[in-house]
Amino acid sequence: MGERHVSMVDITPKKETEREAVACARIRMRPETLKLIKGGEIAKGDVLTTAQIAGIMAAKKTPYLLPLCHQLLLTNVKVEFSLPDDGDFIEITTAAKGTGRTGMEMEALVAAAISALTVYDMCKGVDKDMTIEEIYLMGKGGGRSGVYIAPQSKARLVAICLSQEKGTTKEPVAQGWLEEEKGLSGDAHAGGLREVSLLAIESIQKMRGQGIKLNPGDSAENLVTSGIDLVSLPLGTKLHIGKEAVVEVSQIGKETHPGDFKLLPQEGIFARVIQGGLIRVGDDVSISKP
Repeated sequence: MGERHVSMVDITPKKETEREAVACARIRMRPETLKLIKGGEIAKGDVLTTAQIAGIMAAKKTPYLLPLCHQLLLTNVKVEFSLPDDGDFIEITTAAKGTGRTGMEMEALVAAAISALTVYDMCKGVDKDMTIEEIYLMGKGGGRSGVYIAPQSKARLVAICLSQEKGTTKEPVAQGWLEEEKGLSGDAHAGGLREVSLLAIESIQKMRGQGIKLNPGDSAENLVTSGIDLVSLPLGTKLHIGKEAVVEVSQIGKETHPGDFKLLPQEGIFARVIQGGLIRVGDDVSISKP
């Protein structure tokens, strides 16, 4: 065997530029555990504040944890959390920023990893089945290689909504079952020509930005996605949701009625279920165009 060696990359010739990196981690847990976190009922105390501080501290200690990382001057570290309604996971987003000769990717990733581990440590007394499912770089900017955006950060299922009776508002649920030639199991509107309705969270956020109070399900949609321009998808496009389910776009929008101010007719789409399966809030969504 030949001689083995390791070494740091010599970044001396590089110019100092402003750099930033954004990373993500997700920790899945029982819905009951998430409710305890939201209610501040975990015995060890404030889970999210503790995890936030841990992530910031970890980013600053990155070169002491990873032997070949450079010592960088961080000017800002952010740790933010997304807790879906009636969900079973926490999504952690971290950002590391500074001026230097190399990127901040590892600082952002370490912050995300340690924040997730801190959530586990704070909550393991009530839920040892928690899983840290993914830690990845969402994007980075600065330096010679320029901007990078991760493809896996683009499309997600952010809400599942159903109503057991027609004429009532759809309520968010943590998971559901898509049935072939029917739609979302348990939903009063399942079946017919429009088996499943979909709306983008970006459309909801746009209305919120105009001061209109709107939540997932208020426009009678079954599924709310992020990172997909739904109305631009051609008919026949297949959306793969989670590990099993597949739906096929069958209609873009629908006719409107006087006084109907819901978003679904203008910015939603409809699909039929061509392969059933379990879907959960937070599932990845991938696209296959015809």
